[in-house]
Amino acid sequence: MSAQASAAVTPDVALKGDAGYFRVGLFSRNFNKNVEEVGRLGNENDTYLEFGPSLTLAEVDGVEYRLISSFAMKSATYKGGWTDTNNQRGDRQERKAGDNNDLGDYHNLDFAMQQAYVRVTGLLDSDKDAAIWVGKRYQRQDSYITDNKYRDVSGDSVGIENLSVGSGKFRATWVRRDGEAVFTNKYEGFTSLAWDNGDLRPSKITNNIFDTSYRFSVGAESFLDLGYTFIAPQRYASEYSNYGYKMKDEVGNSHIVLAKLDTKLFNSVSNTTVLRYVRGSTAEGGFGAHTYGVYSQDDSSYNIDLINHGYAQLSDRIGMHYHTWFNFARTTNNIGDNDSRSISRSFQFVVRPIYKLTKMTRLELEAGMSTKVTANDNYAEKDLTKKNSFSDSQAQKLTLAYAITPDAGAVWATPELRFFVTYKHYNDSHVGTYGNGFKVHDVANNKDVKLYEGRKTETFFGAQVEAMF
Repeated sequence: MSAQASAAVTPDVALKGDAGYFRVGLFSRNFNKNVEEVGRLGNENDTYLEFGPSLTLAEVDGVEYRLISSFAMKSATYKGGWTDTNNQRGDRQERKAGDNNDLGDYHNLDFAMQQAYVRVTGLLDSDKDAAIWVGKRYQRQDSYITDNKYRDVSGDSVGIENLSVGSGKFRATWVRRDGEAVFTNKYEGFTSLAWDNGDLRPSKITNNIFDTSYRFSVGAESFLDLGYTFIAPQRYASEYSNYGYKMKDEVGNSHIVLAKLDTKLFNSVSNTTVLRYVRGSTAEGGFGAHTYGVYSQDDSSYNIDLINHGYAQLSDRIGMHYHTWFNFARTTNNIGDNDSRSISRSFQFVVRPIYKLTKMTRLELEAGMSTKVTANDNYAEKDLTKKNSFSDSQAQKLTLAYAITPDAGAVWATPELRFFVTYKHYNDSHVGTYGNGFKVHDVANNKDVKLYEGRKTETFFGAQVEAMF
């Protein structure tokens, strides 16, 4: 791949199944990965490979039927040798029949069919770009350097896109996606099995998601995307009623309204600004899509997000990725013993400047930080008879990298080989995630303590390769 072609493949293409993507990282010591908080550079210790093959199945009278797919393999943080899908690692190949529960500790390889759908274009003589599809599809928008998704309606879906309406393009889709959600028990007189803590409550949730958006030009190089998402959990009016449980009384709908402005500034800066409002059962504090996580939230629960990210090609030697996210959330859960009202404020900032040294080498510096403060209403009252809670979590990261790539002056150039050193700091959790299984029991506090527990800082070095193709 030429440097020019390589630089043209961006995550907006590569991570949506229209191209391939892979990364591999090795590190001097293990650590707690938090890419979505402080950024990706020097902070991804997994192995990931994704291919996006597609082919035309038929083409008749200018109408194209195209199969689009995407398959991914991911290996977790453990750096073993040959790894296959038997979920084992290292040399521990011989296990007794009763050791099956232990296999989860050695799970190190995942396979995923990310996409598989058929898209038909050219059906409308008056609008040849309009397309209809059915199948499993990526539908998401995110910020690359944090991999945070602010719009995500991926899943089994049917929809229409690129439909010309006025001066813009209209898209609409219905997505069916199932997940897990444990709700509280509002009703008395019935209990379920002992390992469910004696509560009668469902553990599965079915989401029907209806998403629409309209994108149109607001300037020579500016586009505004207005979107609305309606999330309707299927509430099963009768299945649980014989046992005193009415899921429809506990699980509500959710609404997401989003405005995204994409702007090209001075022919060198590509900037995206997002304003988002979420209300209902998926509203929650933090940096996420708030699409699938259904909670027992009151209809008054909401969160507001202001997001800005992009990249700048300031000169033939200097470029920069940048990302900021502010989130404010007020959530209410008024079901049974879990009655709670909380307020949270979260802020995130990540910047990655690059400096071209030679034609194919450059320096990269990524600085990232995030903070989240959460308090419930009772905390401010200082009433010890009520449940009071307050938390303040913070994380910071600084990575310096020397990189080799075909076009060192282009911010999206890949493949890229990096040699880096990273410093990380936490205020409320430990950095390391394992220490060869070393664990002792703290008699004074009556709890198990693992190696690295309590460690708030960590410095490590390593090498990484990333490519989009």
